[in-house]
Amino acid sequence: MRVFIAGFFMCFSICLQSVSVFAQLPIEEELMKPIRSALEENRELSMKLLSAEKTEYEKESVKAKRLPQISASGAYGYLHSSVDVDLPTVTLPITGNQLFSGTGSSNLSSQVGYAGLTAKQVLFSGLQIPNGLKALEEKYKAESFMAEADKGDVIKDVILTFDQLMLLNEVEQLIHDSEKRLQKEQQKVIRGLENGLAIPYDRDKLTLAILELNEKQVELDGNRELLYSKLKQITHLSEEELKELVYELQVMEIQEIPYSVDSRLELKALEHSSKAFEYNLKKEEGGKLPLAFAFGSVNYLNFFDTRIHFKDLPVLGDKTVKNNHLRLAPNFFVGVGVKWDIFDGGNRRSKVNSAKLDLKINEQKTIETNEKLNLLLEKNRIDYFSSLKKIKVAEQQVKVAKNTVHLSNKRFEEGLSDITDFLAAENDLYKVKLNYYSQVLAQRSAAIDLYHTSGLLLNEITE
Repeated sequence: MRVFIAGFFMCFSICLQSVSVFAQLPIEEELMKPIRSALEENRELSMKLLSAEKTEYEKESVKAKRLPQISASGAYGYLHSSVDVDLPTVTLPITGNQLFSGTGSSNLSSQVGYAGLTAKQVLFSGLQIPNGLKALEEKYKAESFMAEADKGDVIKDVILTFDQLMLLNEVEQLIHDSEKRLQKEQQKVIRGLENGLAIPYDRDKLTLAILELNEKQVELDGNRELLYSKLKQITHLSEEELKELVYELQVMEIQEIPYSVDSRLELKALEHSSKAFEYNLKKEEGGKLPLAFAFGSVNYLNFFDTRIHFKDLPVLGDKTVKNNHLRLAPNFFVGVGVKWDIFDGGNRRSKVNSAKLDLKINEQKTIETNEKLNLLLEKNRIDYFSSLKKIKVAEQQVKVAKNTVHLSNKRFEEGLSDITDFLAAENDLYKVKLNYYSQVLAQRSAAIDLYHTSGLLLNEITE
């Protein structure tokens, strides 16, 4: 766990160091709580950080190869063997007896006990261990950066989902305002009917328009419920807490436009991946060098209750020889060894070629990612400036539509136009206001995308 926390704060501090001089993105303070909660509870981020932690433990495992490897062993067994020996015949000079004539056979049985302690330590690994350690260190950094990079997607998702909720709030207000105006006119028409100054057609048209607004409200409530369900899942906050987070949907203007993707953590991750592949290549190339190691052991060996039965000995016939024990202890053995794979069937060459290809693939991936991010940044800049222009057009449309409704209302009251003209003007006002808030939502999305593509979005949250 300590390794996990250390890795998290290492990436956190690197992110802080990469903060650019760009002005802050005006993110509402109300969004900070759900964003931080989403970052803490996101399971995909947790899995990637755990993967980086696993790499850290792999590094510890490689470090252990530098240390002495000590093992203890013990054994007990029973030995039984038949032995046939044919030695050259020797004739005694005085008696003339022959020794070792023919084949001598015997049986051997014994109980055996063994205990030992063995130590082994690598003295020179062909630089495979240090290069392997450096490769894992760079891999850990790359995985940590990739985990941090995904936080930008989480932040963007939370902000845009809340923006959609705030858009629904604005739409709901439009529905209520429009319904209020229609009901006001409906009351006038009803009074006109009572006085013979209106016709049922006008009343029915107003009633139909109000029912259409009620239908839109039902659809809006369903969309809002779906958005809250999504936010509960990604932030792990209750619906009551989420409903308390309300802000005004406003244009999100950027004072200094980013023109570089150097802050993207994906590029930093690929940079460290490239270094990891370089060290891995050096490690594999080091396999052609010999491995030197030191070793030593101390052990205890005891043959006890041993019996050797000789058959057909000259003069003596069959004879059995016994012993209580034959003990060898302590036995010390120390030395230095070298292992050099002269020919391994081309296995080392295959690993070296594979490491070279991994390095080339990562280099091409880095170039491609950099090109795509720069193209995406250019697109997002264009979208951002276009969205600001569309906002200005939408504002003018709202002003014109408001004037149209006001004039239409006066003409309808004065009997200079019918209910159809009034409802058309009212419907146009609803549409242009909805378009305005939709453009605000699109503009905020363009601003978020621009900052996210440049890699500065995460800095705005963590700084």
